[in-house]
Amino acid sequence: MSIVQLQRACRNCRDSSIKTYWANIKGLARVAGHDGVPSRGGWLNAALLKRVLAEPLNRSKRFTTAGVKAAQMYKVQRPKWVLAMSDVTEKYAKKRQSQTRTKREAQNWPEGGYAALSKLAKEMQVEVDHLEQKRMWNTRDLYHYQRYLIVLFYSKHALRGDLADVKIKKPLGENWLKKKGNIYEMHIGEHKTSRSHGSIQLKLGPQLSNALDVFVGQALRLQSHGYLLSTLRTRARLQRQDMLRLIRNIMRERLGKNIGVQLIRVLKVSAAAAEIDLAAALQKEMGHSAGMQKKYISR
Repeated sequence: MSIVQLQRACRNCRDSSIKTYWANIKGLARVAGHDGVPSRGGWLNAALLKRVLAEPLNRSKRFTTAGVKAAQMYKVQRPKWVLAMSDVTEKYAKKRQSQTRTKREAQNWPEGGYAALSKLAKEMQVEVDHLEQKRMWNTRDLYHYQRYLIVLFYSKHALRGDLADVKIKKPLGENWLKKKGNIYEMHIGEHKTSRSHGSIQLKLGPQLSNALDVFVGQALRLQSHGYLLSTLRTRARLQRQDMLRLIRNIMRERLGKNIGVQLIRVLKVSAAAAEIDLAAALQKEMGHSAGMQKKYISR
């Protein structure tokens, strides 16, 4: 069984969503004790569902969705998985709306919150500072600087896994990075909510732009796939799931916490909670939406 079957079963899904679903289906298969995704859907049984529902809420949400998508791929009916997915998703939404930390979040919340990533990026920058003076990198140099670059990026911009899909060489496609003047601009045209919210446009600040000035030229010299990020051994494109795994590994190694991009996104929004609450209160007082509130701003 391959990702092609999932693409055929989910024709209206974004490529980024397909990649996420496939990674989660493979993860679910590992939970079921399989090395790969089986060719038939018999493994999507009641015993596996019971095991998935015993997991923390965020994992239950991810794996019930994976089970439903896998069933669609196999063209089999799994109504209990569909009901479980709906129930878990509702519980997860209520938990998020309560604005209370989940048990997992509490266990893995770093000291200083989102600012812990900036602190870590500074520490890692010192470790790769010598590479900024080195003219010709090897693949190991590229990989070490890339680790720093990823942490620095997520300390500024809490995207999902879309950084792994960014291209720096033509044809650029939907997700690309370009230098304009002294700074870099990133365009994320294909992402999880692009149909409802449109593309994401980022103007990267001086620190990130300086790091990219150092990194991009070396990356283009050492790899041929045209994407920003590469693997260490083969110099192939670093796939989304591998980048997400790399982030978790760095956070465990350096902060002693199990932090992935989902928690990074929670950390960033939580850091802006006071401003968000103030904006919400102003909307309520004015009796209009966030969009209308912007129209009232005069600079």
